[in-house]
Amino acid sequence: MPHSDPRTLNIWDGIGPTGSGLPASSQQIDRRDNLSQNEFVHEYVLRNRPVILTDAARNWPAVGKWTPAFLKARYGSKQVGVFERKRGLTNKATVPLGAYLDEIASSQFEDRGQYLFSLRIESDFPDLLQDLEPQPAYWRPNWLESRYLMPGFSNFKLRHITGLEMNMGGPGSRFPFLHYDDLWTQTFITQVCGRKVWALYPPDQTPYMYPTKEADCISEIPMDGDVDLSRYPLFARATPIRFILEEGEMLYGAPGWWHTTLVLTPSIAVVLSTANNAIWGDVTASAFKWVWRHPKWYMRPAAVPIAAYMTAFRAVKAMTDPV
Repeated sequence: MPHSDPRTLNIWDGIGPTGSGLPASSQQIDRRDNLSQNEFVHEYVLRNRPVILTDAARNWPAVGKWTPAFLKARYGSKQVGVFERKRGLTNKATVPLGAYLDEIASSQFEDRGQYLFSLRIESDFPDLLQDLEPQPAYWRPNWLESRYLMPGFSNFKLRHITGLEMNMGGPGSRFPFLHYDDLWTQTFITQVCGRKVWALYPPDQTPYMYPTKEADCISEIPMDGDVDLSRYPLFARATPIRFILEEGEMLYGAPGWWHTTLVLTPSIAVVLSTANNAIWGDVTASAFKWVWRHPKWYMRPAAVPIAAYMTAFRAVKAMTDPV
């Protein structure tokens, strides 16, 4: 039944298991095929616009091969964490991957399963890396991979953002919170199995997003049901761009764009965060702010030298990687 209570808002209202009922967005997202690196940088990265790259993973063995049954056969006994949102991000349970995959394979849209994300492919599933080749040129250069990025600061947050990860969900599963990607990085999300609905909000809608005190990239608005507009009245002004990311498609998630997702079918996605010269100024500013506002007060004096180092790092890297 369509949502009718004016005191609440549900961004997934009316969307069925096939994606039917998806409301039209006033702004559409581009879908591009055969996009050159130069076009990608100038039309999307420098203009901070997301885009769906329809052919970037066309030749990946993972597309069509990675299914819940395939992963269960290989890694069914591996322990993984599933999550829920409860006053921030809370680890709900650790379960065998096989049991979780059974859950998403049999779950129903009306009785949604849990969402699993941030599984590290390189460390936990290294033999699967060959299924993610050839890597698209859009991923390069990726300065987050440099061994010269804050050497000696192994725990610095920016050093742990990149690396291929895997997200999973069953019909009706929802990413547990509304957010934009940490430290103003850009993200590539490839749907290797299944279909998923996205809701994107551009950075200029941040005033409607109610960022948490702990992290300004995470909204405190609960997304697991109806949003209480008496508590979050500004959210009623937010206008999402909604679309379905189909199997085999790759989304370029531009920095600072708020987003969350709704799974339509058993879903497996691959995620990579990157940063380079085109966005490094914003990444540096975000890293400075993160350290300056760190809850451990003794971390704050490091904010200025970290920003200075990252600025010098940019000057050197830009000579070889000017993109």
